[in-house]
Amino acid sequence: MTATFVRVSLAAGAIAALLGSPATAAPREDQSAGESCIALMLPTIQGIPGNAEEAASGIRDLLAKYLTGPSTKVVVLDSRLASQATAEAKQKGCEPILVSSVTRKSGGGGFTKALGQAAGASSWYIPGGATVGSAAARAAASAGLQTAASLASSTKAKDEMKLEFRLQTASGQTQFGPKTEAQKASVDGEDLLTPIVMRAAEAIVARKGTK
Repeated sequence: MTATFVRVSLAAGAIAALLGSPATAAPREDQSAGESCIALMLPTIQGIPGNAEEAASGIRDLLAKYLTGPSTKVVVLDSRLASQATAEAKQKGCEPILVSSVTRKSGGGGFTKALGQAAGASSWYIPGGATVGSAAARAAASAGLQTAASLASSTKAKDEMKLEFRLQTASGQTQFGPKTEAQKASVDGEDLLTPIVMRAAEAIVARKGTK
């Protein structure tokens, strides 16, 4: 073995040690110890004007905004069908699944605007970092806030909104719920969605302390 070959081998070993080899690198932990994971399906909606999928996506994003925290990891499911969503949750290793529905009933005033007309995307800014992940989170939060504002713009006094929700395993076993949060408008333009989403999120996060 030549001296040159030995020097090259030593140099290569030093570089590998600095970069870390796959065999010796520390395992990556995507989920912190004690952190629970909740998978979010698209909610079903009724009585909400405008594009149904747009409304459902915005409501799901608002739920994700309030559920995300140091003790809770949220995974948004892309599947539209319930059967596919449960399979996706299994694939992503995230349970339980949040199944929800939102219903709005008119108090007699009718709906005046379609979803999405209340605010343009340029009017929203959510502070945060500049990484791809934070940008995605900010975009989702912004979509949820825009949905709440759009729905509020068409709300009349005495309108009522209900959020029904439950947590279930991918096999369909209910772990928490079903629960219902409701809010009735006392004035035109009242935001009914955000309060019921916030209360539902508080109940879901606090469920470990309940029997």
